Amino acid sequence: MPETSRVQYSPKDVDVEISEIGDGIYRIAGFDNTFGITYNQFLVNDEKPMLVHTGPIGMYTKVEEKIKEIIPLQKLTYVAFLHFESDEWGGMALLDSAHARLVCSDLSSKLNLTGWYNVPADHISFWDNETLKTGKRQFRFIMTPHVHHWDSMMIFEETTKSLFPSDLFIQPGNNKPVISDDLSESMINLYKGVGIFSSEIPVRRTTKRLMDLSPEMVYPMHGSCIDKSMFSKYTDALIKNNFAYSGVLLGRTLETIS
Repeated sequence: MPETSRVQYSPKDVDVEISEIGDGIYRIAGFDNTFGITYNQFLVNDEKPMLVHTGPIGMYTKVEEKIKEIIPLQKLTYVAFLHFESDEWGGMALLDSAHARLVCSDLSSKLNLTGWYNVPADHISFWDNETLKTGKRQFRFIMTPHVHHWDSMMIFEETTKSLFPSDLFIQPGNNKPVISDDLSESMINLYKGVGIFSSEIPVRRTTKRLMDLSPEMVYPMHGSCIDKSMFSKYTDALIKNNFAYSGVLLGRTLETIS
């Protein structure tokens, strides 16, 4: 076997910026040169503020500083992660807010937050179409199994028609907070090169459901936010193109036995 070291990487030296995208909805983003993508977190300010994603553990202290520019950290009430992965909630253990509750899908709760040592056990889980009110806003949870991970979900904030789709609608590069260009082809090429979807079927089924919601703004975890004028470019690309795993993972061909 080749002697190849595997160096674990956590983005610590990225610059993090914050932008208000919608009324009281902030994008906190840091660009990672190694992977060529942004890691986005979203602070939704309300009577009970919610943070969607924490970012990787190496970024979290910078993310936290940006949160404190908007609200006192102790006011943060909910921290939502949309599937069990380090860039979704890697900073949770560092969270210095005594009252924040972890929010996840019911599948994440049952599969990933039970029986692990030193994993925050105080959390709230949601199933498809269940809702959470945080004051003026109401969040609806959408179960999306196998749209990346089998415990995946998305969140739709009904008051502002804001969609938080996690890794769907990703775009590579370090672009403006709200996209004005059509990067849907780059999105498809990235999915092909990374290999995160085993099949187009659940992704397309979810995409059609999201189209019915007619979001005013989409807040992807990687890339720029997408307003309603550009949304159809990205949904059309997912419906019409093949992008599922075909032997390539993270840009490397994987030899398989036929």
